[in-house]
Amino acid sequence: MNIKPVPVELVGQALKDFVITYKPIDMLQHIAGDLPKEVLTDVRQRIHDWLVSGGHHTDHYVSQQVAYAQKVYAAMRGGEKG
Repeated sequence: MNIKPVPVELVGQALKDFVITYKPIDMLQHIAGDLPKEVLTDVRQRIHDWLVSGGHHTDHYVSQQVAYAQKVYAAMRGGEKG
């Protein structure tokens, strides 16, 4: 099999496109299966409470919750120490 390397510029653009086109909720769905049940339950409950209280999926609070889940995910994968 002859696999050609992908230029770094294209990978960077693909990541930017992923971040721009996906909403925080979509990003959470992407990693949900790999998170500890307690973390996923807590994050989903916080987002649910926020939405029920009149918040929106695009609010900064939702992004903060997803960022927390992403940090847990990265730590589990050895991406963050401490």
